[in-house]
Amino acid sequence: MSVSTFLFLLVTLVFSTFVLLAVVAAIWWLDRYDREPLHLVAMEFLWGAAAAPLISVLVFTFFAGIAGDGAPQDTLRLIGASAVGPLVEEVAKGIGLMLVVFLSSKFDNPTDGVVYGTAVGLGFAVTENVIYGLGVGLNLDEPRGILLLVGGRTLLSAGVHALCSATLGGFLGHALLSRKWSHRTAWAGGGLAVAVAFHTAWNVALVSAGVFSSEGSPRLWLMAVPVLYGCYLATLASFLRSEHGIIKRQLAEEVDLGVAPAWVSEIIPYYRRRIRSDWWPSRRERTAIARLLTRVAFRKHALRHLPRNEATIASLEVVQLRKRVREILGSPPEKLD
Repeated sequence: MSVSTFLFLLVTLVFSTFVLLAVVAAIWWLDRYDREPLHLVAMEFLWGAAAAPLISVLVFTFFAGIAGDGAPQDTLRLIGASAVGPLVEEVAKGIGLMLVVFLSSKFDNPTDGVVYGTAVGLGFAVTENVIYGLGVGLNLDEPRGILLLVGGRTLLSAGVHALCSATLGGFLGHALLSRKWSHRTAWAGGGLAVAVAFHTAWNVALVSAGVFSSEGSPRLWLMAVPVLYGCYLATLASFLRSEHGIIKRQLAEEVDLGVAPAWVSEIIPYYRRRIRSDWWPSRRERTAIARLLTRVAFRKHALRHLPRNEATIASLEVVQLRKRVREILGSPPEKLD
């Protein structure tokens, strides 16, 4: 490989990384009701880029040692793609999601799980791109081959990791809204099973199509792009719609209780109505009010699914949030902090 081609490979990998970071930022922005702290999203991305690949490599090395040198390479490749690989990688990424669950109260609904899952999945994809790019790309002598390698992995493998981890994250979000530990365990286990199934189906399809062989044609797996990203967008849309329903129901109750004025339930659950300026003059204050009201909605919704002792403590937060709502919406805009 010439120096210029090597530099082209490095530039391509860097550009691919920035593209995936931009996707994470876009998904974070699409969580329109209660956006997650950027430092937690960054932490998940870094977990996916560093810790999850390291865990995966260590486990793969262990299984390779058990299999020994006598096993047929084609058989090992098929087993790794269809069984060990998806399970190990999804568990490794899932550990990062569980850390947010246990260490932060910010992860409290399914869409949060989609955001964190996308971040950890695309972080994993970045490292995987670099490993494959430097491992395979160094044997390529033409920019076209490098573009096909890095571009194909960025478009496809990154999408698979994002879809699988986002699905697991969404299921974990539902687990957090469940009262019983048996239900929480079922949601978490079901999310892992679905994520592994997605990942396995994708890998088996690639192996069957011959993509992992030298004779594989990119046209075979490029045909799956619309299906892959269609599934991801459908997953994201379903969780966003679920959040809309939660906010609409809970804020309607707050209006009935006299905590919030009637216009709240007609504006806050709807993104286009919420970004208009006619319901509150200051844009900064509109954003703060919307976040406060959506936090009330999510905390109230979570109360119904918490064990009794946890609900008693968590209800104190709802009381404080309601007090803040009355203070803000009961005062003219010019008196706000």
